[in-house]
Amino acid sequence: MAAFDLQEQEQIAELKAWWAQWGKLVMAVIAAIVIGYLGSMGWKLWQKSQAGGAADAYAAVEKAFDAKDPLKTRAAADAMAADYASHALSARAMLLAAKAAHDGKDLAKARTALEWVAGNAKEEAIIDIARLRLSAVLLDQKQYDAALKAVDAPQAEGFAALFAEARGDALTLKGDAPAAKLAYQAALAKLGKEAPSRTLIETKLSALGV
Repeated sequence: MAAFDLQEQEQIAELKAWWAQWGKLVMAVIAAIVIGYLGSMGWKLWQKSQAGGAADAYAAVEKAFDAKDPLKTRAAADAMAADYASHALSARAMLLAAKAAHDGKDLAKARTALEWVAGNAKEEAIIDIARLRLSAVLLDQKQYDAALKAVDAPQAEGFAALFAEARGDALTLKGDAPAAKLAYQAALAKLGKEAPSRTLIETKLSALGV
């Protein structure tokens, strides 16, 4: 880790405190993306697979998730992954299991579920969503290098700003303020002037003294 002067150390400490306070909000934003994508695309996939067992298996996952039962959600998702590993709905099922585990404060199970999605999903958008959520979970676990690695790979253009912001978060908490500034600036460059997340990223930059 690079040596920092007192002012930079204070700025990094402030941002770590910021993450402790607002990290759940970041996860909520990513979760909203997940649920929105599942809602728009999952229904079409469900209709196509309605005649097969994958639809029934996914329905069991959704039922457990709606009941806010993380253990049953994960068990149903694991069963689906075992029986229908190549089916697109299996990745969605595991995303629901990851969210249920995170809501239940079981970061270890959330992490393994997201790792499964990142390694097994066939759709680029689902993989990107999983890697973003995985990075946030790893930050909660204080696994900063692993969090950075999760989002240090090519992604769809629509996710570029989110990935740059996630890299900025990991670099900040790792203690690399100069690199974090560049990552946040890259995120802002990918966003429109009216993007709601601009204010949040600008706040993070401000905490780093920019």
